[in-house]
Amino acid sequence: MSEHRPELTRTDLPEEFTPETVRRLPISVVRRLSRPGNGVLRPEEQASFDAVVHEVMSETAGRVSRQLSRSDWATVLRDTNTRGGRRGGSARPSKVDEHVRRLASRIDQQVDVAEALAPGVDWSFAQPGSESPAAGDPEPPAKAGAVVPADESGDQAETVSDLEQRLTEQVELVEVMSEIADVSKRTYELEQQRDLQNTRGVFFGFVVSVAVLVAGWAPVVAADDWGQRVWILCLTVGTCVVAGAVYALIRTWQNRASS
Repeated sequence: MSEHRPELTRTDLPEEFTPETVRRLPISVVRRLSRPGNGVLRPEEQASFDAVVHEVMSETAGRVSRQLSRSDWATVLRDTNTRGGRRGGSARPSKVDEHVRRLASRIDQQVDVAEALAPGVDWSFAQPGSESPAAGDPEPPAKAGAVVPADESGDQAETVSDLEQRLTEQVELVEVMSEIADVSKRTYELEQQRDLQNTRGVFFGFVVSVAVLVAGWAPVVAADDWGQRVWILCLTVGTCVVAGAVYALIRTWQNRASS
């Protein structure tokens, strides 16, 4: 059985509607007052109220739009919803992507609430509409027509200011998580390049070693007696020892320079 709610009257509202007073109103109250013929506001008061709500939501939409532009919202959604790249190698951490997807769903829900409060404000920048959920992902939340009103969800104390603050905080989190994912992606690409360079180095060293061995054994085989062969072998071993000593000195100097 639904809980009885006290009837809203004009005396329950601020004497003058300003951005500050509207931000302090519960969302459920703002939603009811936004309906034409609500029985609470006179026509001239209704016009003033609608203008102030539109102003408040426009400021919020502008602030969120600037934040989402910095984080390149469409790219964030595309990267987090694309899992094919992670099957062949984790260029981005899946936990970060999952967290960003949850934040994007919450932002989408809050945008639906904001659109319901002021339908004339453009929030299309927050809903690219071209992104589809990846296979295995949970279904996205219901859109504006199915948003649960605040007065039916039991959160009657939530104000317009709370909605603005939550939207701002969630967008800031998306920015931070996206930067973390991008750093991880760049690190992964650098590791791939390093592995490729190491592979090339090993292959080149193997080819050179084979060529050196072949060239080194040729004089030994062609020598006339064992005295010449021993001399060639000793010279070869001495050359390898000198090369190893030079390499060890260089590595020691590099380690000291980097520490």
